[in-house]
Amino acid sequence: MRGGKRNGAGRRPGTPNKRTEQREQAMQEAASQVGAVLGEGAFEGDAHALLMMIYKDTSKPLDVRLDAAKAAIGYEKPRLATLDANLSGEVGTYTALPIPVEERDPIPPESVNGHAGSN
Repeated sequence: MRGGKRNGAGRRPGTPNKRTEQREQAMQEAASQVGAVLGEGAFEGDAHALLMMIYKDTSKPLDVRLDAAKAAIGYEKPRLATLDANLSGEVGTYTALPIPVEERDPIPPESVNGHAGSN
């Protein structure tokens, strides 16, 4: 772009590239083929939506709902990382150095309170 002026040509932000468009078109074609095979009663959501539908349906038996909730919870709430609190070996060493002290004239105790020489 040296020496030239930008003319605004190119993709706008948010516009998918050719590979993304091809992938989305292939997914739509596959979904329509599956829909044609399964018929009108086919579930159109993804696996997580199916699990949510099952565990939220109070007409289903509780054990079925619990199994669906166990399978779906990993997608709804992040699993906490496990930490090993056992430390072995030397983590690091630290050597304390003496703090440098400035040499100053001692302050007479009577001048600390602001009363020089009065008792």
